[in-house]
Amino acid sequence: MEKTDFIELLHFLHILCWQALGKVANPVSGKPEKNLQFAKRLIDILETLQVKTKGNLEEDEKKMLDNILTDLRLNYVDELNKESQSTKTRAEQEKKEDGQSEIERKDQGNS
Repeated sequence: MEKTDFIELLHFLHILCWQALGKVANPVSGKPEKNLQFAKRLIDILETLQVKTKGNLEEDEKKMLDNILTDLRLNYVDELNKESQSTKTRAEQEKKEDGQSEIERKDQGNS
């Protein structure tokens, strides 16, 4: 595999993962489409490439792969935290709405 082919492969996987993280619009739909499970799988593939190519990459290829993985890992964790916060907020909102419904039922029972 030529150096340019490897760099193009890294670039392709990087962009694909950005799309899966919902950070870049899907070129077909034109909209961001988040799929964290797929993003995690792509990160795993890049980590496998890192392990399997250890000692066989030129310095710029190694640095590019290291930088891509750092970037994607940080953004993946960021998106996981956003989802977790969103889930927590929804749960709190549902609890609040349930509490409001309980108050309304009690008020109706007292009327």
